[in-house]
Amino acid sequence: MNNSMDVYELGFALVEVTLFLDTHPDNTEALEYYHQLKHRYEEAVREYETTCAPLTIDRVHGDNYWMWVKTPWPWEGGCLCGTMKNDCNTR
Repeated sequence: MNNSMDVYELGFALVEVTLFLDTHPDNTEALEYYHQLKHRYEEAVREYETTCAPLTIDRVHGDNYWMWVKTPWPWEGGCLCGTMKNDCNTR
């Protein structure tokens, strides 16, 4: 599973359904879809952060503080798809 792509794709879909709900607040199908996406997005973020590092400053806590400084950035060969570069082939 490509965790970073899951986070981006699910985040994009979550924004889109939120915009739809702004103009269709009584659409129960869209609201249910929003809740499903939100759960999947939170799960993808949690999985990515467990494997790599926090995505935003508000998700930093004691045991992962400044983890992104100590590990390679994705463009340096680190955590490209939810695993370290030795376990991940992106080509």
